[in-house]
Amino acid sequence: MIFPIQINGITIMAQKVTLKDIANDTGLSISTVSRALSQSGKISKINEKKVFESAHRLNYSLINIPTPVDLKVKINIALITKHHTGEFYASLFDGIDKASNGNKASISLISVANSKVPPLQTVSELRNSRYDALIIFLPNLNAEDYLELIKIVPKNYPIVSIAPIANPVIDTVTFDNYRGGYLVANHFKELGYKNLGIIKGPFKKSEAMLRKNGFIDVINASDDLNLTWEYDGDYSFRNGKFAYSSFKSMPIKPDAIFCGNDSMALGFLHNAIRDGVHIPRDVAVAGFDDLPTCELYTPTITSVHTSYEILGKKTLELIFNRLENSLDSSQSGFTSLIPVSLNVRESSTELNHVFEKYYPNTI
Repeated sequence: MIFPIQINGITIMAQKVTLKDIANDTGLSISTVSRALSQSGKISKINEKKVFESAHRLNYSLINIPTPVDLKVKINIALITKHHTGEFYASLFDGIDKASNGNKASISLISVANSKVPPLQTVSELRNSRYDALIIFLPNLNAEDYLELIKIVPKNYPIVSIAPIANPVIDTVTFDNYRGGYLVANHFKELGYKNLGIIKGPFKKSEAMLRKNGFIDVINASDDLNLTWEYDGDYSFRNGKFAYSSFKSMPIKPDAIFCGNDSMALGFLHNAIRDGVHIPRDVAVAGFDDLPTCELYTPTITSVHTSYEILGKKTLELIFNRLENSLDSSQSGFTSLIPVSLNVRESSTELNHVFEKYYPNTI
């Protein structure tokens, strides 16, 4: 078979490249070239670099040969997700892309939202392409799916999930969701709210359960707090609007509400404010994710801050560690938690100047 190769900057058509061609190109012996490519035996870093540079230049097939990280010009990494329109996915990709600044990582977004191919098949196909590692954000995958994934990819191929599950199978990086719910409940307590409510995320999603548990555990541990309202949400703006209808029908309403994500908080606030509800005097609201809209909405929205750039940096750190230690990189299911904080804004604070600014005739 004829292949294009480059010699001294000139592209020519040649037969399939062999170890002998690389040996002739580098001035090294065939056995040295073989040891460099197989990563076996003793060989100097200088000669190893010569071999891999020559292999790339001559188009020698390296599909099943892991090039040492320090010899790669860049590390191609695919972020695989079911991308949908909205700030969350834009913020996620932007944070991971920013995390790649200053290192050799090149991030590509691969969406399977409209693909007819099963996600696991997509992962397998990408592994056989030009990507050196994969980041997976597919919250609908379960433990059985990840076990199947492990079977179809080599042990030394780096894959990191950023979608938590209750029983992690592959290495995972995620936010401290429990801590986020805890921070919101404690914030409400400090402000003197006593009757609390929650718009929960999808019950099958691990992070939604953790956010709820962190919130409810503070309530259960306090004699002054009561959980008076719960609503089963699905993370959508539309569902937040439905949640307000349920809230409105309650004879005894909560003083403050924790929404499992910002989209549901926005939906709730949209209908509440249109209905004449004063935020936060009538009911305080807090969300989760701290998307850019939280600072643009009126009133601004208290939300659990999640840094996607820090998430990206930790994820890339794991990937580079696995690339550098390819002989010992089997999946452990270890989960790394990224710290969260609470950005307090007008939707939860009991400050008079907030009311004077937005409701001047109500003070």
